[in-house]
Amino acid sequence: MRIEFNKKLLFLAPLSNFSDTGFRILSRRFGADLTYTGMISSYEIVNKNSIPFEILDEERPIAIQIFGNEPHIIEKTVKILGTIPDIIDLNFGCPSKSILESGNGGFLLLDLKKIKDLIKSAVYNSKVHVSVKIRSGYNKHNLNYLEIGKICEEEGVFFLTIHPRTVEMKYSGKVDLNITKELNRNLKIPIVHSGDIFNIVDLEKVLNETNCDGVMIGRGAIGNPWIFLDFKNYLFEGKIPQKKSLEKKIEIIIEHMEILLEHYTENYTIKQMKIHIPKYLKGYPGISRLNKLLNGVKSINELKNLLFNFRKL
Repeated sequence: MRIEFNKKLLFLAPLSNFSDTGFRILSRRFGADLTYTGMISSYEIVNKNSIPFEILDEERPIAIQIFGNEPHIIEKTVKILGTIPDIIDLNFGCPSKSILESGNGGFLLLDLKKIKDLIKSAVYNSKVHVSVKIRSGYNKHNLNYLEIGKICEEEGVFFLTIHPRTVEMKYSGKVDLNITKELNRNLKIPIVHSGDIFNIVDLEKVLNETNCDGVMIGRGAIGNPWIFLDFKNYLFEGKIPQKKSLEKKIEIIIEHMEILLEHYTENYTIKQMKIHIPKYLKGYPGISRLNKLLNGVKSINELKNLLFNFRKL
């Protein structure tokens, strides 16, 4: 399935623990133009000569995000992946301690030559488009996003996603929209903005100030997968989103649960819904009681009964 930047696109970010087949399918149903798997080690793919999950047609178009710091391993990885994903995404921005300590993710922003070699290996050997995700730099003394953007353009990267915080900032402070704007002004490849998009006001501010080609939504989609439909209705039809009723949210939770049951075991479904349900129902009276009761749930029927009786908690 092809991705074309002929309008503003909306992507579901790679979300550890959240971004499984169920959440990706649900996000696609609500209008996400592209979904991502959680970040996967290139070394794991090479060692197993495969990926540990199946990609379904209903999830497409989909990107597999990989990390690694050895060009020959990246070469092997993209060859193994072949046309399984629609896009292969290279992560040079992850700020997690374990990823940084292994010399991957955001750590690579300190080594432009290594980044160039890794991108070359991926683009030259891939059968599908390659995209790249970066941060603005490793720290405030190392803001090299523009140099990396130019490398991406020179080496044939399809699009670049920028999370305009430094690696050291992690998720603290504010994203710097001037960075997204500067990349978009200086590069010909599409620029996708990632970070701090939770509502229409955030979306409008990002698009107006940066004129980027798309946005990647992560935390804003958790417990709120209809954000993609709300944003599309606003962007293309001028409709202001209406707040979802509790009944509608429970209906969507049940739909989410049923998608998971179709593709996973009951135990996995219960485990995942215990993560998602508090996010869907955050802010309602009874949420504290629900969170305590969720811990003891052992069947889908118990889970459904809790949801249907949520107003009484």
